[in-house]
Amino acid sequence: MTQPSPQPLGAGHTRYMALAQALIDDITSGRYAVGALLPTEHELSAHFGVSRHTVREAIRRLSELGLVTRQPGVGTRVRALRGASRYVHSSTGMGDLFQYVRDVRLVLEQQIEIIADEELADLLECRPGQAWLKVAGERRVAGEEQPIALTQVYIDWAYRDVLDGVSTPDLPLYAMIEQRYGIVATEVRQQISAVAIDEESAAALGVEPGTAGLRVIRKYLNAAGEIFEVAVNLHPGDRFSHSMTMRLESGSTPGRGA
Repeated sequence: MTQPSPQPLGAGHTRYMALAQALIDDITSGRYAVGALLPTEHELSAHFGVSRHTVREAIRRLSELGLVTRQPGVGTRVRALRGASRYVHSSTGMGDLFQYVRDVRLVLEQQIEIIADEELADLLECRPGQAWLKVAGERRVAGEEQPIALTQVYIDWAYRDVLDGVSTPDLPLYAMIEQRYGIVATEVRQQISAVAIDEESAAALGVEPGTAGLRVIRKYLNAAGEIFEVAVNLHPGDRFSHSMTMRLESGSTPGRGA
């Protein structure tokens, strides 16, 4: 069986993401042809010096991208040399937001002052009349013609200068605020909901009005429990999926109806 290319798993990625990328590189380069079997979990674990759990998570990501299929009793078989046009965001914590920014480029198109009316104040959890910096743009993956999302970010007015001279951020906006103003994001609240994409957004995303979409809202809080940034991302449903790993604390007991 063909062995994967020897390469170190970089410290800048979670280990399963680094392993997944190494396997993607081997598949897209033709090292593993369509229809070929990948090495077994045991072989990959030994070759890369990682746990079987790490291998399974890496294979799961390849499966989500449409590159492989898993067949019980047979193994993991390559089904395509190029993944489907969909971005899969996998996360175990706030650090994985940096991976999202490495993969996805935010192109800024608008920066304006906005005064929160009652509807916006409800989203931002602030009082009506409060000023915010509204940033709007597109999120793009390298090599793809269409954006994977439209983005609106609301930044507390106290941090309005964070994007001075920046058109394409190379860090998450919350991290830029942390670096410039010395605050720390201690909590992120995330809500994902299914929506029908409106006509204006559909035109920007290159889809039909009414297409199924995902709205992802993230609220960033500082140590005092105050929201300093709210990001709203609208994705066509066929271009984005989100997976999250949650671990139970030792000794915890699942509640009823879980």
